[in-house]
Amino acid sequence: MTQSNQQQQQLQQAQQALQMAQQALQQVSSPQQMQQAQQAVQQAQQQFQTENQELQQAQQQLQQVGQQLQQAQNKVSQEQQQVAQAQQQVQQAQATAMASRDNQLK
Repeated sequence: MTQSNQQQQQLQQAQQALQMAQQALQQVSSPQQMQQAQQAVQQAQQQFQTENQELQQAQQQLQQVGQQLQQAQNKVSQEQQQVAQAQQQVQQAQATAMASRDNQLK
């Protein structure tokens, strides 16, 4: 979760950089300044895309971990059911054994 939060912060920073670059682009006058500002915008956009991809990957990993957890929980429930069934069989066997012993005593 902390990794995801960290990546969201990085994403926000990239968005801020993009906005700043776009603002700078609006304020420039000379062609050279215009070119520099456009490069800054492109770099910020690339950074933004990279951060976005990393965030998506982190979210996918998180989903996979969630699925694995769900599978593990399902397996545990199945095992608990098997244990409960085994306990019932043991109780039945004990009851049967006691009943046959009672019959023998009679």
